[in-house]
Parts: sequence; structure tokens; C-alpha cells
Amino acid sequence: MCVFADFYTYECEYETWNAWADRMAKEYAARYHSTVTSSRQNPRQKGTDTSASDIPKISATKRKRFEENMKAEQDEHRREKIGLRKLHYERNCIALYKPGSSSPIGYDNISWPHPAGRESPLKEVVVEFLFGDLEIGSDTYKSYLRLQRIRWHPDRFVHRCGERLKDCDRAKILDKVNAISQILNSLHETLSAGH
Repeated sequence: MCVFADFYTYECEYETWNAWADRMAKEYAARYHSTVTSSRQNPRQKGTDTSASDIPKISATKRKRFEENMKAEQDEHRREKIGLRKLHYERNCIALYKPGSSSPIGYDNISWPHPAGRESPLKEVVVEFLFGDLEIGSDTYKSYLRLQRIRWHPDRFVHRCGERLKDCDRAKILDKVNAISQILNSLHETLSAGH
């Protein structure tokens, strides 16, 4: 940018690229801000009044269909999430019970049949996690319940993993295994009473 000091001298002060870019950004922002604020004025300030009749109505059937679709999508998403958690749970259980493994087992090393951090009320959490995606009374439900009862039977658990349990967590682990076993047995009794 050139500046005239007097008639005979004039000084040229060149603008750097960064200074030019900053100046352009400020000019653009000032222009953009003035056009946006003028177009966003309240309609009542402009003199036009919007009434409730201008808002499109949705028929009751369309609203009901929309809500049903949203509920179906949420249910599908919940089932997928449960399915992925169960897959992770099953893989960890297989690794835990692998014969010949000698690694010590602490409370946090066990893949419990509920999402991490959710332990109470234990029965509801375990039932939702293990059987939330299965239809109660179906053959799949029955066979999965049978598998879980075998997996969490206290004597079987001690036989498979008892030697590897860390002493500091042993009582806590066995108490939790007993509680899970009781939940699964009560589900089995409820299922047997229904038939």
C-alpha cells in the first residue's frame, strides 16, 4: 500500500500475504454478517405475521406410522447393540474357560453377563443382557438358558477356574457366580412352571 508523505516523497509500504489475508477475511466477515443479520430479522419486525395456520399439519396416520417406524428402528438398534455385547461376552467366556490356561483370574478379568458398570438390580440387568433379544419360551431361549446355567454353575465354575482365582478376589467372584446361578435357576423354574 503506498502512502504519499508530501508532493516529492511517497513511501511504499508493502502488505504481507498474511496481512492481506487477514484484511480480506475481516472484510468478508463484515459483509457476510451484515447480509445475514438483515435476512434473519424477526418476521413481526418486517410487518409479516406468521400464524399457526401457516405451519403444515401432519395427519394422525402419518404421525402414528412415523412413531412406529422410529420405535422399530430403536428396537433394532437395541438388539444389534445387545448382540454385539453378547458376542464379545461369549468370546471372553470361551477364553476364560479355555483348558490349559494358567493366567490368574481377578474379578475384573471375568466377562460377567451384564454390561460393564451395571450390576444392580442384578437380576434385571442379567436377564436383559442375556435374553433381551430372545423370545421367552422359544427353543433358542431354552438352549441359551441351559448353556448359561452350565457355564455359571458354582461347582463347575470352581472346577474350571478355581485354581486360577486370585486370593484377594476369590470370595467376591464366588459370591457373584452364586448370585448369577440363582438368577438363571429361577428363570429355568419359571419356564418349567409355565409348561
